[in-house]
Amino acid sequence: MRARTILGAAAVTAAAVLLAGCGGVSTTGSGGDLGAGASVAPADAVAFVAIDTDVSSSQWQAVDALLQKFPGHDALLQQLQQSLTKKTGLDWATDVEPALGSELDLVVVPKTSNGKPELVALVQPGDASKLGALVKKIEASSGKTLATAQVSGWTAIAGSQAALDAVSGASSSLADSNTYQDATSKLASSPLASVYANGAEAMQLLGSLGTSVPMPATGAQLQWVSAAVVAAGDGVKVDGYVRTTGGKAPATPYASTLVSQIPSGALAVADFDATSSGVSLPKGLSAALGGETALYVSAGAPIPAVTLVTHPSDPQAAADALDKAIAGLGSAAGSAAPSSGLGGLGTILSNVHLYHDVSGGALVASTSQQAIADFEGGGPKLADDATFKDGTSAAGMPAETNGFVYVNLKDALPLVEGLVSMVGKGLPSGLQANLAPLRTATGYATSGGDELHFSLFVQVG
Repeated sequence: MRARTILGAAAVTAAAVLLAGCGGVSTTGSGGDLGAGASVAPADAVAFVAIDTDVSSSQWQAVDALLQKFPGHDALLQQLQQSLTKKTGLDWATDVEPALGSELDLVVVPKTSNGKPELVALVQPGDASKLGALVKKIEASSGKTLATAQVSGWTAIAGSQAALDAVSGASSSLADSNTYQDATSKLASSPLASVYANGAEAMQLLGSLGTSVPMPATGAQLQWVSAAVVAAGDGVKVDGYVRTTGGKAPATPYASTLVSQIPSGALAVADFDATSSGVSLPKGLSAALGGETALYVSAGAPIPAVTLVTHPSDPQAAADALDKAIAGLGSAAGSAAPSSGLGGLGTILSNVHLYHDVSGGALVASTSQQAIADFEGGGPKLADDATFKDGTSAAGMPAETNGFVYVNLKDALPLVEGLVSMVGKGLPSGLQANLAPLRTATGYATSGGDELHFSLFVQVG
C-alpha cells in the first residue's frame, strides 16, 4: 500500500510541475538528458520512469505554448491549483518547487527482503530541508511512514528500508545494463517523461500477480519495452519500442493502397493487414477479412457512415460469411429495444442497415450505400486530403507501416456534439471551443527484425 503513497506523491509533483510549467516560463533550462537516476537504480530494476520536473526546460516551455492555444488554459490551471491545495494542502511556491531538482525518477525494484517488488522515488532536491518537509506532509496526508536515504548524490524515498537497501546495495546500475541501453537508445534524450520495463522481470512480476500480457506473436518472449513523451511546437508525441524474441517472424511493413481509394474527408481510419497482423477477430468475421483492410468513418446524414474494405482470397465467399455473421448478430439482439434510453438517436440506429459490394477484388461493406459509391467513384481521395497529409506528416508516419490509425479531430468533434444532442444531452459549456485547437491524432507501428516501433501524435493547431 505504501507504493500508492509514493505514486500519489509523484502525481502531486507532476500536477504541481504542470501548474508551474504552464504559467508562462521564459527562461531556458539546463537541457541535460533525462533519466540520470538510472546511474543509481539497480540493474535488475523491473521498471524505471523519469519525469522532467525542471519547469524552465524547453519541454515545459513547449507544453505551455501548446496549452496557450486553448481558450480555457487559464481557468484550467486555476482549477488545478485550487484542487492541489484543497486535496493535499500543498503550495507550489513554498512546498514543492524548493524541494524538487530537475527530475523525479521512479524505480520498481524486484523482490526485496520483504518478499515483494517495491517502488522507490529518486530526486536531487534544490533544498533538502524543503524535501524533508514535503515528505512529512505527504506522510501526514496518507497516514503512511516513508523511509529516506542518500545514495550517490540522490535522495531515495521508499515505503520500507528493504526497498532502499535494494538501491543502495546494488552491485551494478541500470545505466550500465546492456538491456536498458538497448531499450532507451532510440528515445529522445530530453523528453517530458520516459518509461522502461525489463521484459523478463516485468513478466515474472505480472505472473506472480496472476496477470498475463498478450504477445505480438505466439511463443514470443518479451525482452523490454520503452517509451517517451515529447512536446513539440505543433503537438505531443509518444514514441515507444518493444523487443521480443522467439515466436513467428513479425509482419512485414506495407505501403497502404487504400488511402488512394478511401474518399477524402474521412473522419477516422484504421488500416491494417488482416492476413498477417495477428489481430483476434470474432468468429465468422475472420473468414471475411484478408489482405490490407481498412475500417473508416465518413460524414453522413443523419449519422456518420461506417465502412469496411478488405481483400479476402474469395470476396464473394467473404460477403456470404459477412451476411451470416450479421444475421447472427441480429438474431442475438432479438427484442433488445435498440432505441431504449437513446432518444432520437436510438430510433435512427434501429433503422441502420449494412450494404456491401464486391469491387476489384475487394469486399466493401458499409452502413451507407452512398459511402460505397464514393469509395468506388473517382472523386477526391484520402491520399490527397490536406488534413490527412498534414497530420500524418507532422506525426512522421513513414510510407510503409504495419498499420495506422488516423482521426480528423477538427471535423469529428463537431459531429460528436451533434450526436450527443440527438440523445437529448448537451456538452459542457465552452467545451467545443476549448477542443477546437485539436487538429488530428495519428498512430502507427513499424517493425524490423525482433523490434516493434509504435508512435502516437496528437496535433494541435
